[in-house]
Amino acid sequence: MSFEFPKKVKDNNNKLFKKTSYDIRAYVGEPGRFFGDDAILTPETAEATGMLMAGLNFKAENGDNVALKPGDTIVIGYDNGPTSKALAEAFAKGVASQGVNVYDIGVSSSGQVYQNQEQLETKGHCQITRSHVEVTTNGAKFGIGTQGIHTYLLGQMNDAVANNTFNYRDGSKGKITDKAAEGKTVYFAKMKKIYKDYFSKRDNSMVAVNVFGGTGLQYIDLFKDIFGADVTILGDSVNVNAGDLLADPTRKEMLERVPSLQDVLDKGMRVHSFDLDADRGSITEGKDALTLNGEGHYLGDGLAFILAGHKLTIAVPALKKKLEEMQVAKDKIDEIIKIASVIYVDPRYTSSVKSYVEKELKGKTEFHRKGHSLWKETITANMKKMAALAGCASIKEFVAKTSYRDIQIEASLHLFATDTKDGIPRDDAVENIFLLEKLLDEMGIKTLKPFFDKMPKRFITKEIRTTSVSNEAKDAITASILDKLRSTFSNKAGFSIVEFDGQIRVDWATGFLMYGMSNTSPKLTFMAEGETVKERNMVLAYIMALHNEAKKQENDDLPMDVSENPFYIKDASYEMDKPDLVDFNDERVKEFIKFIG
Repeated sequence: MSFEFPKKVKDNNNKLFKKTSYDIRAYVGEPGRFFGDDAILTPETAEATGMLMAGLNFKAENGDNVALKPGDTIVIGYDNGPTSKALAEAFAKGVASQGVNVYDIGVSSSGQVYQNQEQLETKGHCQITRSHVEVTTNGAKFGIGTQGIHTYLLGQMNDAVANNTFNYRDGSKGKITDKAAEGKTVYFAKMKKIYKDYFSKRDNSMVAVNVFGGTGLQYIDLFKDIFGADVTILGDSVNVNAGDLLADPTRKEMLERVPSLQDVLDKGMRVHSFDLDADRGSITEGKDALTLNGEGHYLGDGLAFILAGHKLTIAVPALKKKLEEMQVAKDKIDEIIKIASVIYVDPRYTSSVKSYVEKELKGKTEFHRKGHSLWKETITANMKKMAALAGCASIKEFVAKTSYRDIQIEASLHLFATDTKDGIPRDDAVENIFLLEKLLDEMGIKTLKPFFDKMPKRFITKEIRTTSVSNEAKDAITASILDKLRSTFSNKAGFSIVEFDGQIRVDWATGFLMYGMSNTSPKLTFMAEGETVKERNMVLAYIMALHNEAKKQENDDLPMDVSENPFYIKDASYEMDKPDLVDFNDERVKEFIKFIG
């Protein structure tokens, strides 16, 4: 029957189900008054989201129908934030209202949620998590089969709410079953089966795991079981819900506040750190790694050097050998190896990764639009193509016969590794700690600095993020600057442009610039890189001049967020302690304009 959603849902439709977003992330209220009148994501709106997920017949880009039917089951987990359990329970209620069953696995990592979908033989998943953002925000990541519900699929949810086209299933209700214990048991058993024997024969005393007070707490026993008693656990006393510290593995200023983390770095240990829902992880090594300009804190583009090296020198040659043993035709092998050899480059990477892959490893790179669901879709599609070319009936058969794992990583630290059993890519930062340590062994890397000393160098800013006065202003500012960059660099010799999801990147021989916006919050984002500090500063000054001019046009008077981007005032090498005052009269801007001709 036709159904009209409550006013709370309809009023917040465009803030919940955004056609440009990779998931749902919205305001839940302030500590002490969560889910108040001004909150956007509440139990009421979470219940509606569950109804839509379970009851809609989604249309994928390839034309396939993606839907749950009565009697199907999904798995739901959530982080350990103060609003997550209530939202998960409401989401489950909405799913069950459409005749779909729910397995509630309790507090768990996103990776476990993804893996439990297959292990518990369910058709879909949902993880309630705010990930690395403030306690006043929460969100939901969900999918059916291997299809994440994102962007245009969220748009289909938006349309159903706006146009009252949702057909409510007025039949028997689904069951909600507590599967917390079973979910952990099967997940732990799988990790032990894959990794315990290997690490039981290895010295793991220099490995430290920073659980950051998040869902990683659920896996301390697993780390101790696989790595042994010598592994060091950090961050188990951190309260990430107090409001002043985020479980964000990208940010040194957060890591340095984890008790004893600097102490273990001083001892030469390697630290793996999670975000709140443990789907992203960084590696930190070296006593100076957390200083402002210290080397040794490795994010997505840093880890990409390792992963690309392993793929092209170890994994792909091993795959080729297996295919030859299977007597796959040479032309088919060539096609498979061509697919397997592509290194996907996040537009937020340093240009050094592209240079290293193409010049040193003689490999091929392709820019990939950001968004963890989109990366997984690409990897899954590639695995299907390779399986078919190898004469296999499924990805699962292809993996069983070749043992091949594709591994790629976003700049944001989502590392996607295809599963050892079903070959589906998952960003599971718990498993990725075991995987990365094993890959480092296979590449003969005992400590990271000597490896990175051999890599090509650039001077690059972090991904600079600063808040705009509104999503509307953010959109207008971004559109204005993208138009300016297109007109400036299109068809200009020596410069190339790639656009992705409201962002633009311009590359040249010695650096790049990027400008765009966040798809999940009212933030503007940009980066600058050069072969020298001087070049980097010229590029950044040029971006700041464009940024400040466009902000004035939109009456956006919010200053640069120097708390999130402290290098402006703390790093004298930038010579830009007043970024809001940079304009086209700045000598560095004039020099860059001259540089680009």
